[in-house]
Amino acid sequence: MKKLIAGIVGAGLVLGMSPAFAGEWRLDPHRCPDLREDRRDAGESRRDERYDYSRRDVREDRYDRRESARDRSVTVCPRSAFYYVPDRWERGKRPPTLRLTYDRHVHLHYRNWNGVRIYVRA
Repeated sequence: MKKLIAGIVGAGLVLGMSPAFAGEWRLDPHRCPDLREDRRDAGESRRDERYDYSRRDVREDRYDRRESARDRSVTVCPRSAFYYVPDRWERGKRPPTLRLTYDRHVHLHYRNWNGVRIYVRA
Protein backbone atom coordinates (compact mmCIF):
# COMPACT_ATOMS: atom_id res chain seq x y z
CA MET A 1 0.00 0.00 0.00
CA LYS A 2 2.86 2.37 0.82
CA LYS A 3 4.44 1.71 -2.57
CA LEU A 4 1.17 2.47 -4.32
CA ILE A 5 0.77 5.78 -2.47
CA ALA A 6 4.41 6.69 -3.13
CA GLY A 7 3.94 5.89 -6.82
CA ILE A 8 0.82 8.04 -7.08
CA VAL A 9 2.48 10.94 -5.26
CA GLY A 10 5.59 10.60 -7.46
CA ALA A 11 3.50 10.53 -10.64
CA GLY A 12 1.56 13.57 -9.43
CA LEU A 13 4.79 15.47 -8.81
CA VAL A 14 6.21 14.57 -12.20
CA LEU A 15 3.05 15.46 -14.09
CA GLY A 16 2.51 18.62 -12.06
CA MET A 17 6.00 19.87 -12.80
CA SER A 18 5.82 19.24 -16.55
CA PRO A 19 6.53 22.38 -18.57
CA ALA A 20 3.71 24.33 -20.11
CA PHE A 21 3.55 24.66 -23.86
CA ALA A 22 5.79 27.52 -24.86
CA GLY A 23 8.18 28.60 -27.54
CA GLU A 24 11.65 27.19 -27.98
CA TRP A 25 15.23 28.25 -28.46
CA ARG A 26 16.69 27.29 -31.85
CA LEU A 27 20.21 27.38 -33.22
CA ASP A 28 20.95 29.24 -36.45
CA PRO A 29 23.87 27.25 -37.92
CA HIS A 30 24.73 30.07 -40.34
CA ARG A 31 25.55 32.41 -37.44
CA CYS A 32 27.83 29.92 -35.68
CA PRO A 33 31.40 30.16 -37.03
CA ASP A 34 32.42 26.77 -35.68
CA LEU A 35 29.63 24.97 -37.57
CA ARG A 36 30.50 26.90 -40.75
CA GLU A 37 34.13 25.83 -40.37
CA ASP A 38 33.11 22.18 -39.91
CA ARG A 39 30.99 22.36 -43.07
CA ARG A 40 33.88 23.88 -45.07
CA ASP A 41 36.30 21.26 -43.77
CA ALA A 42 33.94 18.44 -44.73
CA GLY A 43 33.67 19.76 -48.29
CA GLU A 44 37.43 20.18 -48.55
CA SER A 45 38.00 16.64 -47.25
CA ARG A 46 35.55 15.21 -49.81
CA ARG A 47 37.34 17.04 -52.65
CA ASP A 48 40.74 15.93 -51.38
CA GLU A 49 39.76 12.26 -51.04
CA ARG A 50 38.50 12.19 -54.64
CA TYR A 51 41.81 12.80 -56.38
CA ASP A 52 45.02 11.28 -55.03
CA TYR A 53 45.17 7.67 -53.87
CA SER A 54 48.85 7.26 -53.00
CA ARG A 55 49.83 5.72 -49.67
CA ARG A 56 50.84 9.07 -48.24
CA ASP A 57 47.58 10.70 -49.27
CA VAL A 58 45.49 7.86 -47.87
CA ARG A 59 47.31 8.26 -44.54
CA GLU A 60 46.80 12.05 -44.60
CA ASP A 61 43.11 11.54 -45.32
CA ARG A 62 42.79 9.20 -42.34
CA TYR A 63 44.45 11.75 -40.05
CA ASP A 64 42.27 14.50 -41.50
CA ARG A 65 39.08 12.48 -40.84
CA ARG A 66 40.22 11.87 -37.25
CA GLU A 67 40.91 15.59 -36.75
CA SER A 68 37.54 16.52 -38.29
CA ALA A 69 35.69 14.13 -35.97
CA ARG A 70 37.53 15.56 -32.97
CA ASP A 71 36.71 19.10 -34.12
CA ARG A 72 33.02 18.27 -34.62
CA SER A 73 32.73 16.73 -31.15
CA VAL A 74 33.13 20.15 -29.47
CA THR A 75 31.20 23.04 -30.97
CA VAL A 76 31.47 26.56 -29.58
CA CYS A 77 28.87 29.08 -30.75
CA PRO A 78 28.23 32.67 -29.66
CA ARG A 79 25.05 33.47 -27.80
CA SER A 80 23.78 35.43 -30.81
CA ALA A 81 23.54 32.16 -32.81
CA PHE A 82 20.47 31.16 -30.75
CA TYR A 83 17.09 32.72 -31.44
CA TYR A 84 13.73 32.32 -29.76
CA VAL A 85 10.64 31.18 -31.64
CA PRO A 86 7.56 32.06 -29.58
CA ASP A 87 4.49 29.89 -29.30
CA ARG A 88 1.36 31.18 -31.00
CA TRP A 89 -0.07 32.18 -27.60
CA GLU A 90 2.88 34.31 -26.49
CA ARG A 91 3.30 36.65 -29.46
CA GLY A 92 3.23 39.92 -27.53
CA LYS A 93 5.37 38.81 -24.61
CA ARG A 94 9.07 39.38 -24.04
CA PRO A 95 11.24 36.35 -24.97
CA PRO A 96 12.70 34.47 -22.01
CA THR A 97 16.40 34.32 -21.26
CA LEU A 98 18.52 31.53 -22.69
CA ARG A 99 19.05 28.81 -20.08
CA LEU A 100 22.50 27.30 -20.24
CA THR A 101 24.28 24.52 -18.37
CA TYR A 102 27.85 24.99 -17.15
CA ASP A 103 30.48 22.35 -17.94
CA ARG A 104 33.10 22.66 -15.23
CA HIS A 105 35.63 20.50 -17.07
CA VAL A 106 35.70 22.72 -20.17
CA HIS A 107 34.79 25.90 -18.22
CA LEU A 108 32.11 26.88 -20.75
CA HIS A 109 28.31 27.05 -20.82
CA TYR A 110 26.48 24.74 -23.23
CA ARG A 111 23.05 24.00 -24.65
CA ASN A 112 21.94 20.61 -26.01
CA TRP A 113 20.91 20.66 -29.66
CA ASN A 114 19.85 17.37 -31.28
CA GLY A 115 21.78 15.43 -28.67
CA VAL A 116 24.99 17.40 -29.23
CA ARG A 117 26.46 19.83 -26.73
CA ILE A 118 26.82 23.28 -28.30
CA TYR A 119 29.19 25.34 -26.18
CA VAL A 120 28.27 29.01 -25.95
CA ARG A 121 30.61 31.93 -25.52
CA ALA A 122 28.75 34.54 -23.46
